[in-house]
Amino acid sequence: MVLAICMVALLSLLGVWLVVQSGSTYRITQSVERHDVTFNLAEGALQLSWRCLTERSNEEILRDLTPNQDVTPAQIPYMQPDQSLGTGPGTLTPQITFLDARTVPGWDINKFRGYYYLARGQGVQPLPDQRGGDAQSRVVSFIRKIGQVRSR
Repeated sequence: MVLAICMVALLSLLGVWLVVQSGSTYRITQSVERHDVTFNLAEGALQLSWRCLTERSNEEILRDLTPNQDVTPAQIPYMQPDQSLGTGPGTLTPQITFLDARTVPGWDINKFRGYYYLARGQGVQPLPDQRGGDAQSRVVSFIRKIGQVRSR
């Protein structure tokens, strides 16, 4: 009889522990999924920045050769900040920063120049119940684009 009561108590404690652990596991799974979504948003924004750099010439992107300036083209619709995808609450922001323009070793210095950019992507997804702000991911890529030197 005492053994049966001890077994019931032990099984009840095991059941309570499993319920608590399943709640923690569910919260961890939600956190990992939220991280995946924000990283995918940031990676998508980075791909938009890279697309802009490959489609546009340096003359279209740069106003002048001042280092460390934000050169994100505002007139291009897919380069707007805080874009909503329409499929969920997340937003993405592509950004391009011009770093420097230098000659490229092995190339004709009178005709070609290397343009160095940082392409950035940011993904943001609001957390439920506003716990600690929004979930954010940022991705950065260093890009060297070689272009012909033209007089301005």
